[in-house]
Amino acid sequence: MSIRESILKDAIGLTTGEREATYGPVENNLDNCAALVTAYLECKYGTDSPTLTSEDIAWVMVIVKMVRTFHPDMHEDNYVDAAAYSAIAAQCRVNRDC
Repeated sequence: MSIRESILKDAIGLTTGEREATYGPVENNLDNCAALVTAYLECKYGTDSPTLTSEDIAWVMVIVKMVRTFHPDMHEDNYVDAAAYSAIAAQCRVNRDC
């Protein structure tokens, strides 16, 4: 199995099954995160900020995982997580009909 296949297989495992059974639909979790981050930005900066979406938060998580790969001792799971969050971003967009 290639590294690409391995990463995508692991990403599928992370985004389905037990985690969703434990935490509920990923979009709901990311919607809650988006609401809290939006409120935080509005309170901190005293202005109206754009209303973030679950898709926005998924892309931010891809960025977080990408930045972690800059470290010389990074772990392969950052690639797995980035692939998973990218797929989640697509799912959020499709489910929101954006």
